[in-house]
Amino acid sequence: MVRKLVALPFLMACLVAAAAFAETPAQKADTPAKPEAPAKAVAPDVLVVGDSQAQGVAGALIRRYLRSKDFHVIDRSKIGTGLTSKSTYDWDAVVAGLATTEHAKVAVVMFGANDRPPVRIKGVVDPALSEKFSKSYGARVEKIVKSLRDAKIDVVWLGDPVVKDADYSADMQMLNQVMEPAAEKEGAQWVSLWDLGVDPDGSYDAFGKALDGQTKRLRADDGVHFTPSGYDLIAARLDPILKTLTTAQPVASTPAPAPPPGAKASADAPPVVQPAAAITQ
Repeated sequence: MVRKLVALPFLMACLVAAAAFAETPAQKADTPAKPEAPAKAVAPDVLVVGDSQAQGVAGALIRRYLRSKDFHVIDRSKIGTGLTSKSTYDWDAVVAGLATTEHAKVAVVMFGANDRPPVRIKGVVDPALSEKFSKSYGARVEKIVKSLRDAKIDVVWLGDPVVKDADYSADMQMLNQVMEPAAEKEGAQWVSLWDLGVDPDGSYDAFGKALDGQTKRLRADDGVHFTPSGYDLIAARLDPILKTLTTAQPVASTPAPAPPPGAKASADAPPVVQPAAAITQ
């Protein structure tokens, strides 16, 4: 009995100490929660479609954003294709499908290397053939841009560059004159490449200043395509455009609707000022 009486005060002291250190629900509520780790930003997708020139551009964009992770490049280019004939590759259908499956922010498009206009008779441009080709080719450009824009994808359409052969260059210039207004009509942004890989007079030049400021070969041996250094210049030209198009725009605030007639105003809501009655003489 004596041992039980001696142990009782000790047990009471332990209970008091435990109660002192225990947190009440109110104290737990006051304890600040640990901040959650910020969500990792997802790089916007950039879709690249087109021919072998577009493939070179896609490679340059991939190299440019390999470390910075500013964009994720989706290369859907296909060499040996164009817009002049659906029998070899139906780009209308392909792009319509990509617009729904690839949730890209921007599409970069380039065609023309395989689309030399069949408008010459004995080396001379025939006006009737030229008009027919322009309508047909322009309609396909419009259709491709529309498919992408309907899917809320911004479109950057690259023009064709000067090439080594004079007649080929004239064809590329003709294509540019068809593509630019057609692409812009449906909301695409046109980017000219006519000044890349040329000398001060605007004529074809295989060598020029690279990104590092050094003179390097910018054009491939075929006189049409670019070297990796040349395509890197195109990627650098696209960089500020892509960043502008993918920058989130502030959303305009929408004013709160006025309460219906006869509704009791909330205590926290500002008073509604009724318009003054018209003054009649």
